[in-house]
Amino acid sequence: MGIALASDRERDILRSYVRRIDPSDAGAHNNLGVLYHQKGLVEEAFTAFSRALELDPKMQVAQRNLEIACFSSDFYVGRVGALTERLRVDPADRHARWELARTYAALGDSREAVEEFTALLAHHPGDRDAIVQLGLAEKARGNLPAARGWLEQALTRDPDDAVINRHLGEVLYNLGLNDHAVAALDRSIAAEPDSPDAHYLIGFVYGDMGRPEDARRSTRRAVQLNPSLARAQANLSLDQYNPARYQELLPERQARREQRPPDQPEAARLAHLSLGVAFRAKFYYAEALREYRIALDRGADEAMVTRAMAEAHLLSGNARDALGLYDRALELGAPTASLHCERGVAQHQSGLHEDAAASYRSALALDPDHAVARNNLGVALHHAGDSRAALAAFDEVVVRRPDFVKALLNQALLLFRLRSPQASLEAYRRALAVAPDHPVAWNGIGLVLADQKRFDDARNAFGSAIHARPAFAEAHYNLGFALANLGDYEGALRATRRALELDPYYVPQKFQLALEMQHDGSGGGLDIAPELGESQRVDGGVEAFTFEPARLDALFAELVAVTDPDPETEAPSTPVATLADDPLALACEHVAAGLLDRAAAEIGRAMGRGADQADALTLLGDVFTRQGLHGEALERYRQAVALRPDSPRAQAGEARSLLLLGRPTDARPLAEALLSPGAGVDILLLVATVRRDSGDGKGARALLDQAREATPLRPDVHHQLGDLAFQLGDDVAAIAAYGAALGIDPDLAVVRHQMARALARSGAFADAERQLVAALEAVPTYVDATLELASVRRQMGNLREALEPLVKLLTRDPSHIDGLVTLAGTLLELQRPEDTARALERVRHLDPDHPPALHLEAVLLAGRRHYLEAIERWNRVVELAPATDAAEKARRGARAATMMLRGFRPRGP
Repeated sequence: MGIALASDRERDILRSYVRRIDPSDAGAHNNLGVLYHQKGLVEEAFTAFSRALELDPKMQVAQRNLEIACFSSDFYVGRVGALTERLRVDPADRHARWELARTYAALGDSREAVEEFTALLAHHPGDRDAIVQLGLAEKARGNLPAARGWLEQALTRDPDDAVINRHLGEVLYNLGLNDHAVAALDRSIAAEPDSPDAHYLIGFVYGDMGRPEDARRSTRRAVQLNPSLARAQANLSLDQYNPARYQELLPERQARREQRPPDQPEAARLAHLSLGVAFRAKFYYAEALREYRIALDRGADEAMVTRAMAEAHLLSGNARDALGLYDRALELGAPTASLHCERGVAQHQSGLHEDAAASYRSALALDPDHAVARNNLGVALHHAGDSRAALAAFDEVVVRRPDFVKALLNQALLLFRLRSPQASLEAYRRALAVAPDHPVAWNGIGLVLADQKRFDDARNAFGSAIHARPAFAEAHYNLGFALANLGDYEGALRATRRALELDPYYVPQKFQLALEMQHDGSGGGLDIAPELGESQRVDGGVEAFTFEPARLDALFAELVAVTDPDPETEAPSTPVATLADDPLALACEHVAAGLLDRAAAEIGRAMGRGADQADALTLLGDVFTRQGLHGEALERYRQAVALRPDSPRAQAGEARSLLLLGRPTDARPLAEALLSPGAGVDILLLVATVRRDSGDGKGARALLDQAREATPLRPDVHHQLGDLAFQLGDDVAAIAAYGAALGIDPDLAVVRHQMARALARSGAFADAERQLVAALEAVPTYVDATLELASVRRQMGNLREALEPLVKLLTRDPSHIDGLVTLAGTLLELQRPEDTARALERVRHLDPDHPPALHLEAVLLAGRRHYLEAIERWNRVVELAPATDAAEKARRGARAATMMLRGFRPRGP
C-alpha cells in the first residue's frame, strides 16, 4: 500500500479529527491511525494506535497496525535510538525512560518494557504511574503473580482508583481467584459507577462463578453505558489489502529481539536487592519488601535478604514481623553487633523492654564501642524503670562518642525529667555545639527554661526551634504556653492555632532510638528516631526570635543556685493525649489536613465499620462543601437530617448548602429554626447571612449586633457587619466595621479588599489604594484586589501606575480575561490604540462574546471612524447583556455613532 504524503492543509484536517471522535472509542482511534499512516503521518499514527491499545489492550488489529507503522518506516529505529541516547547521557531521565518503556509495551515487547519500567523505578522509587505500567507489562507477558503484586502495590497509594482496580480484577480473574476479582471490580465500580469495561468484566466473572442473573444484569448495564459492546465494529487494517505484509515484518522483529543481551542472573539478583534498598531509602517499604522477595526467589543470599526484609518491616512499624525475621537472620549468618542491636529495637518497639536490653547487651559484648546499642540500652533501661542505670548508659555513650546527638538529647531529656535543670541545659548545649540548629535541642532548652519560670527566655528558645523546623507542632504548642504566661494572649492564640493545624494532639518530647543499618550508602550508619519523625527545614520560618550563645551561657550561672532533687525521685511525666475510639477519627484528621478525597473514602469505610450514619453523612456533607460540590453536600445533609432530625450540625449544613446554591429563601426557614436563646455565634452568623441574602437587612443586623456583643474579638463578625453595611449602601458603617475586623487580625486580605471598595465608592481613593497594596502584600496572587487596585488608580488618574498590577497578574496568568479587559481599558485611556487592539484580540480568542471587551472594541472602532462596525459591536453587547450597565453604555455609544454616521454620509438631492 503506497503512502501519499499529505499537504499542510490535509495534515491540519486530519489532526482536527482527534477532537471529533469519541475519546473512549478504541476503534475510532485505530481507524484514525490508519488515515494518519496513509498520509505519511507516522508519529501521529503511532500515537493513535497506542491510544487504541490503551483503551482496548486486546484489539489485535490495532497491535498489528502499530507494528506495521513502526517497522515499515524508520520511525521505530529513530525513536528508540534517540531515547536510548538520552538515557546514555542521563540514566535518570524519567521522560525518556518512560517513553522508551511505553514504546516497547505498545509493540508487545513486554520483557523489554518490564526492564525499562524497573530501571525507571530504580531512579524514581514510588513512581505510581510506572508501578501501574509495570503491572500491566507483567500481565501482558503472562507473569500474572508479578502483575498482581505491582497492581496491589499501586493500590496502597490510592485504594479506590477505578482503573487500577479494574486491571487487578482482570488479573485475579485470570488467576482463578474469582471472589477476589469481584471484590476488586466492585471497588472499581464504586469509584466509577459508569465504567462499561468494569461492568462488562464483572459479568464474565459472575458467569464463571455460576451466577447467570448477576452476569446478565452486569452485561446489560455495560451495554447501556457503551452500546458498542453489543455490536461488531469494522476496524481498519493497514494490511487488509496485503495480508502477507504483516508476515514479512516478523523476521525483522524477531531479529531485533534476538539482538538483546541474555539475562544475567547474578546481576538481576543484585539489581533487585539494590532496588529494594533504594525503595527503603525513599520510605517505600512495601515496594522494598517486594523487591527483596524477588531477589530471594532468584537465589540471592538468604541471610542478607532476610535481614534487609527485617529492616524494612522495622522501619514501617511492623515490629512483630521484623522480630521473626531477625531471629531467622541470626540463625542463618554470623551474629554481629548491629544485627543484635536491630533485633533489640524490634523487641523494644514490641514493648519487650527487658528482652531489648538483653539484645543491646549482646551487641555490646561483641563490640563495646557500639554507641548505637549503648544509647538504645539507656532508653530500654529507662522504659524498664531503672532511670539511674539509664543515665549511666547515656553518660558512657557521650564519653565514648561526644558527637552522638541522639544520645546527648536523650541524656538531656532524662536529666530534665529527673529534675536536674543545670545538667540538662548543659547536655542540650553540647548537642547544639554539634548541631547548632537542632530543633529538638532548642525545644528542650525551652522546656527547661519554662520549668524555671523564665518564660521570656523560653519563648526565644521555642522560637529558635520553630525557625529550625517550621512544622514542629510541639514547639508551637510550647511557644503558645510561654506567650500566655507573658500576657501575649493574641500571640498565644496564633501559636496554638498553628500547632492545631499541624497536629491536633500535643505529644511531649520523647526518647529516641537509633539504628545502624546494612547497605547504607552514606557509610556512617543510618540513624532514625521511631518515636519522633524528622522534618525538613523550609524557608519562611520564624525570624523574630534570637538566642545568642552568650545568653545561653549566662543561664548556667543563674541556675547554679537551684538545688537538684534526688535523681531517684522522677517527676511525673506529662500524660500523652490519645485518639478517641471513634470510627470517624481518621476521616476528621483527613478533613483537617485538607485531604478531602481520602476523607471521603475513609468515611465510606467507617460507615461500613459501624460508624454513626448521621454523623458520617454530616461529615461527608462537610467534605463536599469544602470541595465546592454544594448539591452533593445538600443531599448528604438531608439524609443525615432524615436519620436524626434534631442534629443541629446537619440542619446547619443543609441551610448553608441551600445558601451556597443561591437559594436563600429556601434556606431561611431551616436556618431560623436553629435560633434559640443559647445559639452559638456560628449559628447567628449563618442565620444573619441567610436573612441578608433574602433581603432582610434589618433582621440580619440585629443578629450580627448580638454576635458582636457575645464575641467582640471575632473578626468574622465585624467582617459580616461590614458586608451588610456595604450592601445597604452605608459606606461609613462598612468602613468602621472593616476597620474593627482589621484591628483584631491585620492579615485579613479579603477585609482590606472590601474596605477598599467602600473607600473608593465614597471617594477616598488614596486610602483605598493603601488598603489594596496591603492586601496584595499579604496575598500577592489576590486577583480581585489586583483588578480593584488598577481600577482605583485609573480613577485617581494614575494610569501608568495602574498598569503595574495588571502586568504582574497577566505574567502569572496570560489568559485571565478580566485582567486583559482591564488592561485594554487602561491602554485605551493612555491613547495606545495598537496595544489596546492586541489585548482585545487576545480576549476575542478566549471569549468572542465578552460584553465589556466588545464595548471596548466598539469604542476603539468608533475612534477610528469605523462607525458601522462599532454599532455592530454595541448592538451585540445589548443582545448579550440587555439589563446591565454595559448595555446602557452600548446604547448610548450606538446612538452617538449613528448620529456621526449620518453626519458623514452625503445628503441626497
